[in-house]
Amino acid sequence: MNIKHTVLSSLLAFSAYCGQTPAADGPPPPGVSQPSGINLGGTSFYDGFAGLPGYSYQSYLRYSSASSIRGNSGQKVSAFDDPKISAVQWLNQVTYYSPESIGGGAHLGWSLLLPVVALDGTFGSNGASLKDNATGLGDITAGPLIQFDPIVDAHGRPVFVQRVSMDFILPTGKYDEHKDINASSHFFSANPYWAATWMPAPRWEMSWRWYYLYNFKNNDPASSTAQFYQGRAVEDTQAGQATWVNFTASYEFFPNVSAGLNGYYFRQLTDDKVNGSRLEDSREKVLGLGPGLFWKIRPGDGLWFNVYQESGVENRAKNDLLIQLRVAFHL
Repeated sequence: MNIKHTVLSSLLAFSAYCGQTPAADGPPPPGVSQPSGINLGGTSFYDGFAGLPGYSYQSYLRYSSASSIRGNSGQKVSAFDDPKISAVQWLNQVTYYSPESIGGGAHLGWSLLLPVVALDGTFGSNGASLKDNATGLGDITAGPLIQFDPIVDAHGRPVFVQRVSMDFILPTGKYDEHKDINASSHFFSANPYWAATWMPAPRWEMSWRWYYLYNFKNNDPASSTAQFYQGRAVEDTQAGQATWVNFTASYEFFPNVSAGLNGYYFRQLTDDKVNGSRLEDSREKVLGLGPGLFWKIRPGDGLWFNVYQESGVENRAKNDLLIQLRVAFHL
């Protein structure tokens, strides 16, 4: 099942304070952030499955709260006084895959997700502050997919199932170039993934979703203050390429009810760019871990509850708590 969602940590377009050292005779370099629609921890147990053939609808309610912004080596950024940044997100997703096979048990399909995001950022008076863009629509994520039939053992039990997708994050959400924290990233991103579930023994499952991210230029970067780099006004920025994986392991303790561990690990692979020049020490990194619960209501319908705490955070806000409730229905 596919999800893209706005992640609070990736909304900070003013991350210059996070990892950059200001020159003695000028302001700190501008900040560049990863797109607001990337999926960190949104997918969970049994992710390789995509419900029943045909249409399905998923709804996600997500809350995240951060009280610190971390620099290039993971330290708290002292430029901010008592930061408190929270986001409430409601995501609506429609997915379809054909019951007809194109050979080898592969089914063509597509997915579209639309988020609604409420942002709130407050800061103490003795430091820098970021301006949020309140409530609005986030960026649409859409793309084609191929869902494969499960591989079953001699007893007819599924042991492995997978899906590949070519998703794109489209800059359709609310955006204000004079605000630091926006629901939209204001640039296009290509974001393919491979999702799989392996069931090594009855009642056990392990799932993962591995992403690659390529970001295109933002020709109108947002900031509540004037931004300069190498003596020039900032005209465009480009977030670096990245990869990450969502991962889970669970056990079915009761019929149709599973519990276990879920997590995500994100790592930026290349430096950000400003006006076409590389921005050193700008790569983001984060690890999120926590417990989760899954209830298979009936075939094609399910409910997930996931909790995460973050560690190993660099060049982004650190979520102290991230909670998600997700429900899926076959239409």
